[in-house]
Amino acid sequence: MSKEADKDEKVVSKLADYRKRKGLSQDDLAKMSGLTKTTIQNWENGRNLGAVIRVLKVCQELEVDIRELFEFE
Repeated sequence: MSKEADKDEKVVSKLADYRKRKGLSQDDLAKMSGLTKTTIQNWENGRNLGAVIRVLKVCQELEVDIRELFEFE
């Protein structure tokens, strides 16, 4: 497995773990976040997560916290 694939796997694992720690189902998280349950399921299964990871990598290269990028006034 490549380093990039390994990093992606860790993100996928963390996402599900954090959700479970909060005691949330995929449906709960979807409703709270304005996403669909299918989106949450796909991300937790490593599908369609690429765009999110690419944005994070861009922020890392620019040395910008991802939260700053998405702050709107």
